Amino acid sequence: MLGEYNGGFNTGYVTVGNSDESEYTLEPDDSGYDQTRLLFDYYTVFDIGTLNLCAPASCKEFKWVVTDPTAEDDTEPVSITYLDESTSSYRATQDFVVYIPTSGLEVGHTYKITLSVKGKNDGTYTDAAQLFIVDFKYNIGG
Repeated sequence: MLGEYNGGFNTGYVTVGNSDESEYTLEPDDSGYDQTRLLFDYYTVFDIGTLNLCAPASCKEFKWVVTDPTAEDDTEPVSITYLDESTSSYRATQDFVVYIPTSGLEVGHTYKITLSVKGKNDGTYTDAAQLFIVDFKYNIGG
């Protein structure tokens, strides 16, 4: 039963052709795959939130790196504390889960997150996105 439920979700990235074509799934190393579809262009996360990203399951290797574009060396990885409480300047797992309050990432700051993967046939793909950490504001009884 659980397998049926999970099977209802898309296992890859959907590419929609023109009106004469149907939808189909493309993953890294498939003909026509566009590596800029690994990540969205940007992610905005509240300072009280969690960033939860996942690379395609068909890939063999994963490398997530966060850098600070305003740093003197903007290619130097930022050390992050992940949800599992490990601290590192990169993540080599399919998932990238960061609880912002304990991550060490600064509120009001913009970072760059880069994902590099090795596809099922050993092709290498890389995409990057901006990561905005914003202050959560709320008004009770306003």
